[in-house]
Amino acid sequence: MPEHVLEAVGLHRTYGSVRAVDDVSFALPEGGSLGIVGESGSGKTTTARIIVGLERADSGDVLVRGQARVTRHRGRAARLARAREVQMVFQDPYLSLDPRTSVEQVLRETLSLHFPGTDHDRRVRELLDQVGLGTRAADARPRQLSGGQRQRVAIARAL
Repeated sequence: MPEHVLEAVGLHRTYGSVRAVDDVSFALPEGGSLGIVGESGSGKTTTARIIVGLERADSGDVLVRGQARVTRHRGRAARLARAREVQMVFQDPYLSLDPRTSVEQVLRETLSLHFPGTDHDRRVRELLDQVGLGTRAADARPRQLSGGQRQRVAIARAL
């Protein structure tokens, strides 16, 4: 088993004459966490977009469990498989949550996308418990939750 769940090795990304990402490397061990900090415009978002596959690096590699991530996947099944490897949790998840959709509906939609034709009741409860929300939050809409609770919904969705 690989030592790291996620590695970035020598990532570079330019836009014209602007170097957005310049030789970024890191390794994330199993069970670890990583924070990318820097001033506005320093390439944090571009680095994250490269890692999740929304952008392509000019050079460098992203490895998940020791395997290089392929930059282009064809077909829905391949894109969904890639999405299951790495997920992004936004600092302010309010914008990524539909204000008309309950927490349970958000989680069911994601589960149905990745695991169609399955009853997701048990997994929704597990995810809510795992992020410390419990089943009481299942009927809540994003506006009814605190910022921290919305962040936990985003984490549950990523899990």
